[in-house]
Amino acid sequence: MTRVELTALREKYEEMLRLRLEPSGGDPRRSMAALASQFPGSLREIDELPLATIAARVTALRASERGVPAERWMEATYLFHSLTRGALCAKKWLAGRKEIDDDVRAAFQREVTSLCWAEDARDWHADLARLASPPRGRVTELVYERMGALMGVSSDEARDLVFGFVRREKRGSEG
Repeated sequence: MTRVELTALREKYEEMLRLRLEPSGGDPRRSMAALASQFPGSLREIDELPLATIAARVTALRASERGVPAERWMEATYLFHSLTRGALCAKKWLAGRKEIDDDVRAAFQREVTSLCWAEDARDWHADLARLASPPRGRVTELVYERMGALMGVSSDEARDLVFGFVRREKRGSEG
């Protein structure tokens, strides 16, 4: 991971801490929307990760910024945000299209540079049809699948690297 990526993640977790610890008198919606735009899934992290885990992640990221090797969860989390931003951006561009043909792919290639997260969205060009109709109707299923392939782990392991055991326990209680 680059220092810029590590710093971005650290700042995200610092903002999460600030939002969790901020007195309830203020209206955090604008800050939360900005955080969610840049780091999709971070609002779920704010709700589900214990404060101690968030603080520990800030500390670990600071150490990595100073040269300590990045931990696997750092890579996974950054990848999750990047892939999710791109997938959501491309899905929004599809505007409900369900039929993806060569003309749609060509139009996407022409227009991708004007999209909100163009670099991240460009990576989804080959999967526009799957984005149009994602597994179980959830874009994140595609994100975890791609993360797993890129990181050499299963989709479930990729999910656990980002959200940890809290998410796994919650998933287990949903079934």
